[in-house]
Amino acid sequence: MKEKTFDKALLRQVILIGMLLVGDRIFFFFEQNYFNTYLDHVLFLPEIYISVMVSLSATMGLIMMFVWGIISDNTRSKYGRRRLYLLLGIIAGIGMTLFGLSQNYYLCLVLDVVIIGVASNAYLVAERSLIPDNIEIEKRGRANGIINMISYIGLLTGVAFLLLGNELFGIPDPRPGATGTIIPQGGHFFLLSIGGIIFIIVSIIGFLLIKELSEYQLPEKKKFFRELKQTFNWKELKTQKEFYKMTLAYVVFQTGTGSVMSFLFIFIFDIGASTLELLLIIGIAFPIVFILTLYLGKIVDKHGRKRYLPLIIGIIGLGFLPMPFTVIGASTNIVLLLIFFPFVLIGLLALITPLSAWAQDLLPKGKRGKFTGILNIVETVSQIVGSIIGGIIATVFGIPWLFWLAPIFFFASIPLFLRVKETLNKIKVHS
Repeated sequence: MKEKTFDKALLRQVILIGMLLVGDRIFFFFEQNYFNTYLDHVLFLPEIYISVMVSLSATMGLIMMFVWGIISDNTRSKYGRRRLYLLLGIIAGIGMTLFGLSQNYYLCLVLDVVIIGVASNAYLVAERSLIPDNIEIEKRGRANGIINMISYIGLLTGVAFLLLGNELFGIPDPRPGATGTIIPQGGHFFLLSIGGIIFIIVSIIGFLLIKELSEYQLPEKKKFFRELKQTFNWKELKTQKEFYKMTLAYVVFQTGTGSVMSFLFIFIFDIGASTLELLLIIGIAFPIVFILTLYLGKIVDKHGRKRYLPLIIGIIGLGFLPMPFTVIGASTNIVLLLIFFPFVLIGLLALITPLSAWAQDLLPKGKRGKFTGILNIVETVSQIVGSIIGGIIATVFGIPWLFWLAPIFFFASIPLFLRVKETLNKIKVHS
């Protein structure tokens, strides 16, 4: 099959969507880390308060992504369907900044669960729907590769602030009998303001520069409650069975990544490597991930979504297995880490590229926003299940053995992916 090339206009769109994902990565990295530490370091609340807030926030995300999906599918304006909802990122950014000024738990709940939970999920639906809306199927794998590669800037920025935050603002924990450091309110406010401002800027840039289909090119507008009712209609479910098969396979796979991701930074800090060694490990792993992210997108555009994917998942899963042996007792085998840590990052980050393209192919035209909301189950369910099972394994056997848990889910997902139909019809063209 002859590959279709990207023209300048499409490449510009792809880069802009990548920037939206950079803002997404930074914002939610800050929310997942600094909101929780704020309750612990500033309000001095027990862990159960964190669990309640995180659970309520995840529940709001499940509901609101679905709701905003239906609303944006049926929005008709001169700005298109999705762009207007990017502007709600401004409200979410302000909410993040105000969180750093909160003096009580209930205000934190209102800001995180209600204000940010409603506004940020409008942004997420718009961002994620733009790819299948505006990028044709034959280019979607490579587009996802470029977008995800750009998004790593956001992830690296989040990690950099995580490392610098403790250095710049950390003070000894003042609680009786406590050890270690905390970040006081002033430090949290500064960091959360940075995260909020970045999200606001990216939201505005996305609204101003993203181009969408004309109103006259869009399918017929439908009423909200009619769409809601059809979602739970058995006939509607049967027509989208491939989508739900893909969702199930994706949940199983992502549960593996969730079991590791929840404890990855703890593992990194626990290995006792020097700053120079950590920089060396990251400096080798990330360029490999960047290259593989782009290459995997190219493979699935050229050869189809499922031809090589089971083999790739299997190889990456096997690459996780030596990781527990990188830490033996108090010693760390840096050579093994240099060899196999790239496999971990490829599994956690790069494999999203072909899987996202495949899932986007199965979003029904005219209902992509709604089904993007349904697809959010992949992230929320896998995170909850993965973190719970991972926490049990880490408690009983130790965090390094999570690298044996993740491949179990990876291997279990392969037969499920094989049951999903190929979505890219490959036409051989003699050039």
